[in-house]
Order: sequence, then structure tokens, then C-alpha cells
Amino acid sequence: MDLKLYLISFFSSFTALFAIVDPFALIPVFLTMTDRFTPAERRHVCSKAAIIASCILLSFAVAGEKIFHLFGISIPAFQIAGGILLLRFGIEQLSADRERVKREEESESFERQDISIFPLATPLLAGPGSISTVVIRSSTIHTVVDELLFLLSIISVFIITYFLLRSAPYLYRLLRRTGLNLLTRIMGIILTAMAVQYIINGLTTIWQQLQAG
Repeated sequence: MDLKLYLISFFSSFTALFAIVDPFALIPVFLTMTDRFTPAERRHVCSKAAIIASCILLSFAVAGEKIFHLFGISIPAFQIAGGILLLRFGIEQLSADRERVKREEESESFERQDISIFPLATPLLAGPGSISTVVIRSSTIHTVVDELLFLLSIISVFIITYFLLRSAPYLYRLLRRTGLNLLTRIMGIILTAMAVQYIINGLTTIWQQLQAG
């Protein structure tokens, strides 16, 4: 595999994960939950949440196929199920109507001194959609280099997410809610297309297995 294919592999994984994490949509929620925090406390929350969320997804990336074997789930079945889940998220993002955190969870966060683990790291950053994305993509990796590039893409997503959340007050003043909703819709288009592709891949594999059997 040459450098061009390595870069395509990296950016494909990066785009898929960045679209489902969608830190732009998280900015208003993050500002609301951290309104009582000082800038230093907000930076600490950002860094801790990004580290924890990346560790969660890195764990699923490494253990992806083992999870399939443990529960007796075939890869095509998970591709279809995960694709349907991501399709739902993508459609919600297209209407900028995706509920990132439930009202009771948001209310509970106001009573917490540390929101970095819950609800920020999980389920906001590392939730069902991002975990499904990581597990599906890890199932298609067959070389050590691709595995390393995939892990690097996960780390890169959360490095960028950290800086975006750290800059949340400035980004919100610059983009306002209309600009953030526009970026969320763009992420939704990408996510919807990827979800459909996952479903197609799963159905195609099942069809080929039926023909071969």
C-alpha cells in the first residue's frame, strides 16, 4: 500500500468518527453545563473528557472482533444494525434535531462538580453511535498499519474535539447557533451516506455468503 492509500485510509476513518462525534453540535450544550466553571476548570473538563472518551473508543477499536465472537454476532449483521443506528443519528443531524443529552441528564450535570466523565465523555463524546462506528470500521481492518492508522484517527478526532470545546465560547460568538446548525447538517449528510454504505456492505456480504452456500 502506498502513501496515498494510507492517507485515504486515515482520513476515511477520521471523517467517519468526526461526523458522529460532531463536536460543533456539542458546543451549546457544553457551554450550558459549564457556565458556572472558570476558564481553567473548563479546560480541565475538556482535557479529561477527551482523554476518557478516546480511551473508551480505543478499547472498542482493539476489542471489536472479540466482541463479535463473544456474543456470536456476525460482522454483516453488525454492519446492518450499526448502519441503521447511524442512519437515525444522521437524519436527526440533518434537521439539527439530535438530542445530545436528555433533560434529566443535563439537570443532573448541574449538580455535579465533575461532568467530564458523565455526561461529557460518555455518552456525549463516546456514545452508542461513535462506539458502533469504531467497531464496524475495526472489523474491516486486516493489517497492522491500517490498525495503527485507525487508532491514530481516533486520537486525532479527540485532539481536535478538545481544542474545539476549549474554544467553545469564542466559536459560539463567531458562528452563533445558525452556523453551528449548518455544520451539524453537513456532518449529518456525511454520516447518513456512511450509514447507507454500511448497510449496503452488510447486505452484499450476506448475499455473497448465501450464493456461495
